[in-house]
Amino acid sequence: MTKPDGAARPDEPEAVEFDERGVPLAVKGARFSATLTRDESNEDGGWTVVVPEVGQAAVADPGLADFEARRLLQRHLNLEWFAAEDLDVRLVDGSGSPLYVFNMLCNGPCEPDRVVALAAEPPAGSRFADFDGMPGLRCVRSGPSRLVAVAVLVAQLRDEYGIDADDLGFEKLWEWAGSRDAREQMIAQLLLVATHRARLLGLPTEELVGFVRAAMS
Repeated sequence: MTKPDGAARPDEPEAVEFDERGVPLAVKGARFSATLTRDESNEDGGWTVVVPEVGQAAVADPGLADFEARRLLQRHLNLEWFAAEDLDVRLVDGSGSPLYVFNMLCNGPCEPDRVVALAAEPPAGSRFADFDGMPGLRCVRSGPSRLVAVAVLVAQLRDEYGIDADDLGFEKLWEWAGSRDAREQMIAQLLLVATHRARLLGLPTEELVGFVRAAMS
């Protein structure tokens, strides 16, 4: 018995449908979790990122975890790299809580004793780093969103250490490209700069909140 025209035969692979950019519709809109854990037995502080049922990769820098998770998914799903960048990949800890990896730079005036205190006992989920002579932190922080994770740390630095932080070290702010993680970092950078400068000018919080609500409506 012959199959109707257009029907898939047992020896034929299923047809894959793509969107206008060439991203497979089967993965578009799907969310993938990648568990990021620190190797406590490694003196160099290595990290491991695990994508369930896909694979795992060791990373020396947690900032590479998102990239490695996407590379694992790219190979597993047989995707082009631009399609892997479009995937919704979220880093989580061992309990499933969201994690956000970012740098926090303190490029304003910092009293030396406050920098020493920050280096000696940085906030949880952070380690002190020197960015070409500029004090800062390399962070792996939890929170309900990236913006909240960044904002909470900024407030903690100001209230507990007396240090203003207004830079995530994100470059090329004019480019809207890369992974979701990179684009979220860009948004956080722009908002952080805007709020810091608004504080310097004495603009009320309500004015900034109103601006964002009106602009996004």
